[in-house]
Order: sequence, then structure tokens, then C-alpha cells
Amino acid sequence: MPAGPAETAEIPVSRGPLGNLLCNLKAGLRLSLLLPVAPQRLCVTPGALALLALLDFLCNLGVSYLLVGRSGSFAAAAVPGFFFHLPLVLFAGYLAARLLSRPVLGCGLAVALVALSIPIELTHALLERLALFRWLEWLQPYLDAPHYYRFYGWWCFCGLLFLLRVSGAPLARRVQSALLLLLVVLVPLWFFSRADLWVSAGQGGSESGELQLNERVLAAQGRLLDSELASLLPGERGRPHLYFVGFAGDATQDVFLKEVLTAQQVFDRRFRTAGRSLILANNPQTATTLPFASASNLEKALVRLGEVMNRDSDVLVLFLTSHGSRDHELEVSNPPLDLDQVTPEMVRTMLAKSGIRWKVVVVSACFSGGFIDPLKGEDTLVITAADAKSESFGCGFGEKFTWFGEAFLDRALKSTHSFSDAFVKARAIIRKWEEEQGETPSNPQIWVGREIGRKLRQLEPELAGKTQKKQLP
Repeated sequence: MPAGPAETAEIPVSRGPLGNLLCNLKAGLRLSLLLPVAPQRLCVTPGALALLALLDFLCNLGVSYLLVGRSGSFAAAAVPGFFFHLPLVLFAGYLAARLLSRPVLGCGLAVALVALSIPIELTHALLERLALFRWLEWLQPYLDAPHYYRFYGWWCFCGLLFLLRVSGAPLARRVQSALLLLLVVLVPLWFFSRADLWVSAGQGGSESGELQLNERVLAAQGRLLDSELASLLPGERGRPHLYFVGFAGDATQDVFLKEVLTAQQVFDRRFRTAGRSLILANNPQTATTLPFASASNLEKALVRLGEVMNRDSDVLVLFLTSHGSRDHELEVSNPPLDLDQVTPEMVRTMLAKSGIRWKVVVVSACFSGGFIDPLKGEDTLVITAADAKSESFGCGFGEKFTWFGEAFLDRALKSTHSFSDAFVKARAIIRKWEEEQGETPSNPQIWVGREIGRKLRQLEPELAGKTQKKQLP
């Protein structure tokens, strides 16, 4: 017997592999725009689904490659998880086909959802690029995992809407099929989201790859710190100076290196620390140009500074930036090296050993408020990016600053020579950003010892005067 009209509508029309692919991609684009797509308009052959899945694979690989760059590597271990969704959507399609009496949904639901993921993937890639512009950087928090297929809610809503719009089936059955999709596919994918296929190289997804401990690196590290310390200008009797030490502890993300380099530039330019500043950094990019940020190197640097500085008049600014833990340890990581973490007690001991009297310690890290009690004293000012129980924000791949670093270094300190005033301005900026992004307040902290407060107030007019003179034509 010839097929009836309803049955004929369920038979997919073959347009050849390329034609089928373009037809399904057009349907995926329509679905992403919340436009209706009838299941019978899809090409639902197994070959068409396989071609779509391959294109989805290549799309993710290409997008993640463009975002990470050549320093990354292919994540072979992510391939099985990447296709984890396929058996789930096929099973959900089988259930929907039985429930709605639409055989085309057996493969059609999988085709629709895979086709839908491609425009969403491409949209994410475009927005990732746009978010690099400062005026669109507010987009970045919305582009992070686990919201995969990047905009996971978007993908879920479009998939549910596709089933709810199936014509000719009772509304109750369509709602049931949508609930089945939610339980069988969407909930499991929330907990087991697929990973990108091209990731930053190095253990733990290091942004700039892993350190290669070759002879060139070892030779450079053998002389770098001694050379930096030997070149420091000495203190002068009767003329106070600031000295700057920057410490970028974590090598897996470039933001800490970028932040500490900017900090050095700000202090060299505005606080006259040029010739009296040095950086310790863990990052593969600087393995032959900057001394490693390790506890032993930090102690050695501080002890030497105590010998070079005029202890009666000079002020040390110690800027520490890295990840922080709930145990108030500053992350010191430079794989494959096995380095000790830095605690506030260690910093206190180092400073005491150095004999440096006047100290400004800035800690840009989560839970950094835990550094205040061990370090506070009448001759010390301590500023932290968060309180002892809260996270701070902004330490993502591709970032130039943490939120605290941007607010304090790039905004506040460029308009004042007062660390206390800069802290107040930075705290207000950060709070505004946190409210806009719906983040839990990081609650930056400050401790100003009575004597250091008086000392810095005496220095501010001289620093401001020198800066103004330097800016005159």
C-alpha cells in the first residue's frame, strides 16, 4: 500500500550529504533563534547525524584552538566525554518518538540538538574574542564553564522548545517528552559537561605551557637573582626611597605575571622605585629572564634588601599575587618543580630576618585577609584583596589583571600617592563590579600601623611633587 500523507511527512528527504548537512545546519540556526522547526524538515539519516557530529567535533577543535593558540595541545582524553551526549539524546529521541507517535524523532531529536550546538559554539567563540576589549570585558563571567554548550541554558531552552512545538501531538504528551529530555539528557550533561578538545598545555591546563628545565633555564636561574640584587641602588642618608618587590607565585595562569609586571611599572613611574625594584615570577615565558618566585628566593631578596636599604628612612613595598587557599597559603606553583607554599607566618619571619622596618605588604589573592593578623604592626601597612573567608575575582585565562589588581593598580594608584586612599577607591570599584556581576563580596581589607601611617603621609607630598615635575614638558 502507498504511504498516507502523515506517514509521507515522516520520511526524510535525502539531498545528498552536503545538502543534508546544510539543511540541518539551517535548522540548527533557526532553533538557536527560537524559531519553529518541524521535525520532518530535518534530514534524520544515520549518515546525516554522523556528519553533524563530526562537524561539531571540528568546530569545537577549531574554536578552542583559536582561543588558546599554538601553545596548547590536543586533549585526547576529552574525546570520549565530548561524545557522551550522543547516546543520551538518541535514547531521549526514542522515548519522544514513542510518546508522541513521531518516528522521525528517534534520530531527529539528536540531529536537532547537535545542529543547535554549532551556532551556539560559534557565538561563544565570537563573544570570547569581543570580551578581550575592555568595554566588553563584563561578558567574560558568562562565558565560563560549566555552562556548556557554553550557554547551557540557551541550548536547553531551545531543545525543550523544539519538543513542545511538535505539531499534532497532545500538549500533555509534549510536556512529558520535554520532561524526559530534561531528565535523560540535560541533567546528566550539567554534571558531566564535555571539555574542549584543544587546551592550554601543561599539567592542570597551564596557560603558557609547562616549564622546560633545560640547561639554558638552569644556567639563567643560577645567576638571575644575584644579578638583580647586585644591581639594586643603595639607600641614601637623609633622602627616603621606596623599594619594590613583586612576587607572582602561580605559573599556570599568566594573569599573575601580567599583574606583577604592571605593578612594577606603576611603582617605578609614580613612586620612583626604578633601580630599586625587582620581580620574582613563576611563568614559562620568563624562565630565563626573571628569577623564580620561590620561598627561598623571596627570603634571599628580602635579606639583601635589608642590607641595601636605609632602614631608618626607606620603605619596602612587597606585592604578592597568586591563588590563595582557605588555609591562608599563597600558591607557589611552577611545574615540574615542587615548591613550598608561602604562608603569612613565613613572610613575617622573612621580614623580621631582613631587618626592614618600614613595610607595605599587598596581597592579591583569595582569602588573603588571613595575612593581616600575622603581619600587622605599628611599622607595617597590609592591604589584601579579600578578607580571610572570601574569594577574590578575575584570575582567569587571558586576563591582564585580577579585579583587585585592576582596581588598585590600574585605577586607584594612578590618581593618588596615598595607599590608604587608593585602597578606599579600589574597594568601591570592586564592590560595584561584584554587584553588577552578582558575586559574593570579596571584602578587601587594610591594616595601617600608626607609625607607618605617619611615615607615608610624610612621603606623599614629595612623591607627588616629583611626579608632577617629571610630567612637565
